Amino acid sequence: MTRSGLAEREPCPWRIVDDVGGAFAMGAIGGGIFHTIKGSLNAPKGARMWGGLNAMQARAPVLGGQFAVWGGLFACCDCSLTAIRQKEDPWNSIISGATTGGILAARAGPRAMAQSALVGGVLLALIEGMSIMITKMASDAAPLPQDLSPGAADPTAPPTAGGIMLPIGGSSSAASPPPPSIGGGEMLPLGGELDTMGSETTFSSEGSSTSQGSGQSSWWPFGK
Repeated sequence: MTRSGLAEREPCPWRIVDDVGGAFAMGAIGGGIFHTIKGSLNAPKGARMWGGLNAMQARAPVLGGQFAVWGGLFACCDCSLTAIRQKEDPWNSIISGATTGGILAARAGPRAMAQSALVGGVLLALIEGMSIMITKMASDAAPLPQDLSPGAADPTAPPTAGGIMLPIGGSSSAASPPPPSIGGGEMLPLGGELDTMGSETTFSSEGSSTSQGSGQSSWWPFGK
């Protein structure tokens, strides 16, 4: 188990209660589904639904209690190993699984204890190995910010501005808009003023023109 997975677990005094509750819920729900199907299949025709419900009511709490006992013993062994070794790693879980299996089979003799301890250790080793592999695959899928090359954009970072984003270290190559024009191709410089005093403007095709001068302007194109 990685450091992030170990950090997400409850501290040791409360871990026992957490594991007992989770194991009971898992055993009760899974056992309820299993015994409902099994009871309905074994019941006679016409009473399959009641047979499944009766089987679930009778066996699901028992299976949940067995899971709770296993979870409580496992958590106690795990906390004890953590206190003795002063560290948390996958070996604590593996040894705790083997110890729990051996304790639960103590009434059956030394051979049964050894077999149960071996099965518990192997199962916990497989679970821990799968957990480490899944965590490693998930961490390799997303690159860390420190792994990115200089100048590369972070794909996991939120956008800082709308629209097209400029590359890091580049400059904007967009051209500025052209200045407005005044009629026949004459361009008005930016920041300048339009001086129409003394200029002649033609409004009609018959040659009529108006002269703007001495403060008066005639805008009617068809004469007076």
